[in-house]
Amino acid sequence: MTETGKTATAATAEHRAYRRVVDDVEARIASGDLRPGDRLPSERELVDRYGIARSSVREALRVLESLELVRSAPRDPRGPLVLPITSAPIRRSLGLLTSSRTISLPQLVQLRMVIDASTNLMAALRRTPEHLVALERNMARMRGLLHHSYAEFGRADLAFHEILADAAGHELVRLYGEAVREAVLELIQQTILDADDQEAHKLRSIRHHTAVFEAIRSGDGPAASRLARESLYQYYADHVGDEDREIMAALVRECGGRTDP
Repeated sequence: MTETGKTATAATAEHRAYRRVVDDVEARIASGDLRPGDRLPSERELVDRYGIARSSVREALRVLESLELVRSAPRDPRGPLVLPITSAPIRRSLGLLTSSRTISLPQLVQLRMVIDASTNLMAALRRTPEHLVALERNMARMRGLLHHSYAEFGRADLAFHEILADAAGHELVRLYGEAVREAVLELIQQTILDADDQEAHKLRSIRHHTAVFEAIRSGDGPAASRLARESLYQYYADHVGDEDREIMAALVRECGGRTDP
């Protein structure tokens, strides 16, 4: 075998070695064998357990950290920490798809209409008194930020949706909803920041959140769901083309909502 061939074979073997560690850790996290707060073995123990080179173990840990599944600290003898599952990988994927124009703003908004409507529906059925208190506090914070920067207000706005997602009690909806909301905001945020009527945007958000809160508090899932689609249509209809606007309008009409301001 030529030197080039030997080098290629060694590289392939190293790739398989570190992938074996990554795949095993991912499978153990997926099965619940590894939970947030647990620790992986130290580098030395991983070398012994998998029978691979330390360089392969370190590459595996770099990959797991990039996936935000574990966090390592230099010279920490306790081993890498297993992290809670977040929407970060989904956000990265959506970011690549949007930056490459594979997914457009209208597509994201339409998906958000479906997810937010479902989130509100489930939240109205599953919310606890603690969720209602958290929503009331959030709305008070939003009112207090009316004359502050839109960035601060926007964070409070996102927090409102995070509380609803927690109340809905559906982890997959929560993860995808969080990723889609952030992807939409990233695409449209500069347009909002450049607008002259930022305060009008804020007031409209506060009115919408108040209406959603009342529907959630009364357990009216269909109303909470309808409000999500109506609000998103009214907020984003002017930022999409005619064909996509009609699809958004159809999504609103499907749940008995209205598309007029």
